[in-house]
Amino acid sequence: MRRTPRALVLVAAGLVALTACTPELPTVQTDPAPPTPLPVLSSAQDAAVFDAIGAALTTASETGDPAELAPRLTGPALTLRTVELQVAAAVGNQDGLTELPTTVQSEILPTTQTWPRTSMAVSARPDDLGTERLFVLGQDSARAQYQLWAWIRLFPSITLPTFAAPSVGSEAVAPDDTSLLVTPADAVARYVDVLASREGSAYAADFAADPLRAAMADSFTKQTAIAAELAGTYTETYSAPEGALRSVRTADGGALVVAQIDSASTLTGEEGAIVSPAASQRALIGDTPDSNSVSWGRTIVVGIYVPPADGGETGMQAVGSEFLTTSASIP
Repeated sequence: MRRTPRALVLVAAGLVALTACTPELPTVQTDPAPPTPLPVLSSAQDAAVFDAIGAALTTASETGDPAELAPRLTGPALTLRTVELQVAAAVGNQDGLTELPTTVQSEILPTTQTWPRTSMAVSARPDDLGTERLFVLGQDSARAQYQLWAWIRLFPSITLPTFAAPSVGSEAVAPDDTSLLVTPADAVARYVDVLASREGSAYAADFAADPLRAAMADSFTKQTAIAAELAGTYTETYSAPEGALRSVRTADGGALVVAQIDSASTLTGEEGAIVSPAASQRALIGDTPDSNSVSWGRTIVVGIYVPPADGGETGMQAVGSEFLTTSASIP
C-alpha cells in the first residue's frame, strides 16, 4: 500500500518537469494599419474660401481693376480674368466676362498633409444657363490663402468621374504617377500633340472626340483658308508650360487632370496685304497700325480624365475647357 503513492508522486514530478521544459509560443508582432488621411479642409472652410473668391471677383468687376484679383486668383485663372477685364475696358462693356458662380454643388476636398494642396469643386448652374464650372483651387503653403488656380466649363452632356465623399477627401496625384493609364504629364503632352496635329497625331485615338479639339481644328481650317486668300501663310503651335497642371484621384483609382496649354498663331498675307485683327485682338494690340501680319496667343485650360492602369480602359476623355486670346501683336 505504501508503494503506490510513491509511484504517483514520481509520475506527478515527471509531469511538472515536462511542463517546465515546454517553450512558450512566440508573440506575433504586427504593424498597425496606417491611419487614413482625413480632409485638411472642411466644407465650412471651403465655403468661406469661395465667399472670398467671389468677393474678389465682384470687386474687380465693379472697379475694372485686375489688381483686386491677386489675393484670391492665381495661375491661368488670374491670366484669363485679367485679360477679360482689359478687353472689357477697351470695348466699353463687360459682356465678355465669364460668369463664375461661387456657390458650389459638390466639393472635392484634399487629404494632402503637406503643401502645395489642391481642391476642386463643381459650381451651381450659371444664370446664363451655360454648363457648370469646375474650379481648381490651391494653397501653396501653410500660411497662404487658398486661391482659384483655374476653371473650366464642363462640356455639355459630359459625365464627370466619381470622387470620394467630402468627409473622406481625395488625394492629389503627382505629374509622374504611374498608377494610371499614362502619367498626368504624359496625358497632357499627348493632348497637346493632338491639338497641334489633329487627326494626324499618333495619339488621336487615345482621346474621345470633344468640343475643344473640334473648335481648335475649325479655327485652323478657317485661318488657313484666309491665308490662302491673302497668298500668305498661317502657323500655330501648342505647348504645355512646365508645372501648370493639377491632378486629383478619382474613386476608381484614376485621376482628373486639369492643365494649362498655350498656343501661338501668326497669320501673314503677301506683301502689301492688310490683315485686320479681330476685336479681341485689337483690344490687346492698341493703336498699332494694321499691316500684312498679326500674331496672337491663347491661354487654354483643359480637364482630362485618365483611367487607372488596371481598369481595362484604353482611352482618355476631356471633360471641359476654357480658352481665350490673351496676347496679340502686329509684327
